[in-house]
Amino acid sequence: MLPTIETPLIRLSNLCPGRQVHAKCEFLQRSGCFKLRGAKHLLERLEREGRKPPLVVPSMGNTAIGAAVAAREYGFRMLGVVPQSISAAKDRKLRELGVELVKIDGGGKELLETATRLAAEQDAYFVHPHLDPMWTDGYQEIVEQVLQAIPGLKSLVFPLGGGGLLMGITDYLSQHAAGLALYACEPYNYPTYARHDHARSKTIADGLMLDQPHAKVQERIAELNIPVHLVSEAEIRTAMKDLYQQQGLLVEPSSAITTALVASGIASLEEPICVVLTGANIADDDFYRLIS
Repeated sequence: MLPTIETPLIRLSNLCPGRQVHAKCEFLQRSGCFKLRGAKHLLERLEREGRKPPLVVPSMGNTAIGAAVAAREYGFRMLGVVPQSISAAKDRKLRELGVELVKIDGGGKELLETATRLAAEQDAYFVHPHLDPMWTDGYQEIVEQVLQAIPGLKSLVFPLGGGGLLMGITDYLSQHAAGLALYACEPYNYPTYARHDHARSKTIADGLMLDQPHAKVQERIAELNIPVHLVSEAEIRTAMKDLYQQQGLLVEPSSAITTALVASGIASLEEPICVVLTGANIADDDFYRLIS
């Protein structure tokens, strides 16, 4: 059985002095990202059902890495559908894990479409990292562990990419009344679910890029009135640097976006606050270049 650790919850006392701001350090999972929870939940469910199909996983990088770590542990064969622009660090890690990669041009929409087609052709299991409850239910543990550690938590801040983390968190809260306010973060340069009237452009938070929003995620956001805040590239870079220099935490842009929101003061967050630091799959050279 693949262990997922109960990641530490630390108070960001240096970064946010005098404030009750905590960080759930999901980047310390074995795969370097919270996605391992989804992969473990899915593969254990398939094993209990007596199924062991090959997996086809569309991903900007972290989903595939989480799935690959779990697939190796449980003996599943895996094909990763990734963009041509995938970072060298994530490409190298996937190849080290023995994943067969299919690289395509385009973003999230093309990745999902290609993976769907390949899964049908190969009689494989298509892993939808945003809408498959067998995957997203694995994320319920995150908010459960946070609330056990901070019973009076008022605000939870998390990154919003395709929406899988949002679906897992809200599914848990639908069964456990917690009086918890949720705040989602997207890069200003590449909004998906947030209202915007500007053109998209390249973002360093590439793990949060999705071309077209999913209707089910849009409905959940509207139903629960979850605010989606846009965070600038400069704010993300500063958050990465501050987390590293003041707290000794090295995380990728798609993760640091949460503390960037807290620091920006854009949202009026009631304390205690918890930010979910989701991943740290970034090459050292890229990290130091971004914070310099």
